Amino acid sequence: MLAMVRAVVDEDSFAVAFNAHRNDAVRLAYLLVSDATEAEDIVAEAFAKVYPRWRKGQVREFGPYLRRAVANEANSKLRRRYLERREAQRQHGDERGVRRIDDGAADRDQVWQALRRLPDRQRQAVVLRYFEDLSEQETAETLGCAVGTVKSAVSRGLARLEELLDEPSAGPSARGQERDGADDGLRSSFRPQGGEA
Repeated sequence: MLAMVRAVVDEDSFAVAFNAHRNDAVRLAYLLVSDATEAEDIVAEAFAKVYPRWRKGQVREFGPYLRRAVANEANSKLRRRYLERREAQRQHGDERGVRRIDDGAADRDQVWQALRRLPDRQRQAVVLRYFEDLSEQETAETLGCAVGTVKSAVSRGLARLEELLDEPSAGPSARGQERDGADDGLRSSFRPQGGEA
């Protein structure tokens, strides 16, 4: 009987933690993989992997632990996506000659597109530092790397974002953005459209 009561209490406590962290986890996953459906899958998998450890008392701080699990799942999805695209490209050729029309895109879309063009590690570091407001140390722990690696990835990522936004297709409103104002601009640009995630 006591075991049944503990199980119910554990499940209720986990449900509270789930409800408290789910939306932030989905938003983070979306920012890391750029796909709402994959973001939901990533968060579901992350919660499923966190639960057994949490139940055994191995999770001290739920939020950071979940963030790390989401980042790990996102990395796995990105690796799979990269391999799938590489294989598809090998079989079907590349997209040379395809014209992309970016005229009239909003600043948000321009920043989002530029962010998607960053290498995975740079994008992850920029998202965690400027959208999730994590410190360099917290970002390093989430990504499983050294603080110096985070600093380098953020610096290179911001520099590359500026280059991408200064390209002629970026439009007049995106050109010349200063790094000082990038925090708010990047933060509002990362919000997914059409949902709370």
